[in-house]
Amino acid sequence: MTQNRQKVWIDSDGGVDDALALMCAIRSARLDLAGVSTVFGNVAPRKAARNMALVQSLAGGVVVPVHTGCAQPLQGSWRHARHIHGEDGIGGASAGHALGYEEGVVRDRGADAALAAMAGFARGGGTLIALGPLTNLARTLSRAPDTLDGINEIIVMGGALSVPWVRRGGVEFNTGSDLESARGVLAMAPRLTLIPLDICRRVVLRRARLAQMVRGLPERAGRFLVRAHEHYMNAYRASDGIEGCYPHDALAVMAAASPEVFRFETLPLEFATDGEFPGLLRTAPAGRPVRVATGVDQRAALNAIAIALGGHSSD
Repeated sequence: MTQNRQKVWIDSDGGVDDALALMCAIRSARLDLAGVSTVFGNVAPRKAARNMALVQSLAGGVVVPVHTGCAQPLQGSWRHARHIHGEDGIGGASAGHALGYEEGVVRDRGADAALAAMAGFARGGGTLIALGPLTNLARTLSRAPDTLDGINEIIVMGGALSVPWVRRGGVEFNTGSDLESARGVLAMAPRLTLIPLDICRRVVLRRARLAQMVRGLPERAGRFLVRAHEHYMNAYRASDGIEGCYPHDALAVMAAASPEVFRFETLPLEFATDGEFPGLLRTAPAGRPVRVATGVDQRAALNAIAIALGGHSSD
């Protein structure tokens, strides 16, 4: 490990874009993966932990523990996203792999142990990247607000500055799955950076581009990502009419590894309360000033993902 690598902790809900994001974090020459925790969301946290252990077993890097976190939101219940991510959360790509990959990696000791591990990482600095509902992060902050004071940055893939037309009547999944936690994180999290849904949807990863990207990976890892994305991309073809997908969570990792691909602004933000689109962010005089991505260069972002995986840009 070179000294200029940025230590990162990934908090994940175990879906297809989470798998791509974790692969980027493991393979990137700019990042040093220190730990992983999981939360309910795309799938249950135990299944998410298995998925993140599988990704590590294929990536060809150092394997770190995966801690199973919160299984329910602070209030209400949650709905999975298996219609988008597949029954296993990774488009059926877990099939055919011996279960030994999770032995000694998945730490299923309860949410409290996962939150303690996350807090321990935060005390040493580094960057925490939240890719799912924000319950783990909110519970950590509510128990001891100063727990994360030592963190360099908290990057959240979530919220939306505008409502995507295909999502009207819907929800921004990560923040909308536990809006109470999202409000708490927006109010309390130190050095917070938001990567909103509508900005992520300006970047489309197409099948041919993915096939090009994975050439720099170990063969099994490349096959795994292509297979996982097949279901994911088919779902987006049906819902959004695109031939590809939005690599939401990988973009959050790029905010740590290659922040230059984004345009950032500091805006006073709060979550809208009218229920139009749970997870919608609005500027308000009383809002908390937060660093938020308001633009992204699609070509540069895709090139950054390719380089992180160990491949080559399209330039």
